[in-house]
Amino acid sequence: MIRLAALFPEHLNLNGDQGNLEVLSKQLKWRGVPCEIVSVRTLADLEQRFDLIFIGHGSIAAWSAIEGEFQSMAPKLAELIRAGVPGLSISTGFEELVESRVLAVPNIEPLNERLSKFEIIEDGASEVLGYLNTDVNLPVLHREQNWIASMLHGPLLAKNPALLSEVLGKIAAHAGVGLPELKEKAGQLADLIKDVWELERELASE
Repeated sequence: MIRLAALFPEHLNLNGDQGNLEVLSKQLKWRGVPCEIVSVRTLADLEQRFDLIFIGHGSIAAWSAIEGEFQSMAPKLAELIRAGVPGLSISTGFEELVESRVLAVPNIEPLNERLSKFEIIEDGASEVLGYLNTDVNLPVLHREQNWIASMLHGPLLAKNPALLSEVLGKIAAHAGVGLPELKEKAGQLADLIKDVWELERELASE
């Protein structure tokens, strides 16, 4: 059973970023790989076995409500990252990991003004699309061990198939399971993603 951890899902879903877990869950189940999403709200919850840890984006008020418990988790999160457990963090979830020194991104500084726009970045041979809404200078996409962090909302994995495949591969490798090719829905999903890209590419160019 693949187990996906959602940290504080009620608090860290400001832009629907918990949808990344729904995308992963459906992709795994469509391939016949059993999967469950587990809510993690305490350090004790985090002591379970997980094949991916997800930290979404939250408001200032949301983070204020969970900050104490999150800080108690920070050393364990750092330990899990060093051990190679895959993870995905989005926007303020990324920021909090950097500020807690769980992820090694130096020199985080405030921007002169908030950036709020659709953004497309190059990522190797692929492009990555999402909505950028930030007032700090963190990289748009950051990889560390088996962890991926991004400042892009979306949900990110729903519209970026190359990134989705990378995350699925990390999960499968960590869990020690095979990942059959997705055939039945592949064409339909590709058409939907193409439509999203056409619309948001135009918005990103404005």
